[in-house]
Amino acid sequence: MAKKEIKSHMELWNSVEITDPKYTKKVNQRGGFTAIGAQYQLMRATETFGPMGAGWGVKTEHIQKWEDVGLAVYEATLWYVIGDKEHYIPIHSAIKYHSNGRVDDDFYKKVATDALTKGLSKLGFNADVFMGKFDDNKYVNKLKEPNYKQVVTDACEGLAEDDWKKVMSNVDKVNALNLKAVLKRINDIRDSYEKKS
Repeated sequence: MAKKEIKSHMELWNSVEITDPKYTKKVNQRGGFTAIGAQYQLMRATETFGPMGAGWGVKTEHIQKWEDVGLAVYEATLWYVIGDKEHYIPIHSAIKYHSNGRVDDDFYKKVATDALTKGLSKLGFNADVFMGKFDDNKYVNKLKEPNYKQVVTDACEGLAEDDWKKVMSNVDKVNALNLKAVLKRINDIRDSYEKKS
């Protein structure tokens, strides 16, 4: 597997800062905030560094419980590989694991996930959420718009080079109003191949 190489200080950040809204949800606690799906973050880290345990991961996990106040403090090290070098970030979080005689038996997973989320955010993962951009409906709606260029590019797979160039020369003009017609034109081109054969 090719190891990630970084060419500028902001390259890693810029490559992972944008969050797909379908992996977020609004939480109406503590004044309201946007939560990011933890599994989505693991997927993005895997896309960036490789499989967990090989290109990145967490080590030296330690949890300390303060029984008198029902608090658990989690500390660990997030590690990741860029080029041939391993890098480290300390991560930590705290959670109330018992109060009023009730114990949260899921507290360890929650506190470890929270620490990992915060650690990945230090590298730029989902920075748009942490920077408050998801509080702006215009920003989120823009992210939800289809990537018309990608839709057309995917639809053109298998076209002859000349036909591909003709379609792609106008791809920047594709929008919600003409996408259906463009996709029909691509299918017509594909159909013409079958008629010729």
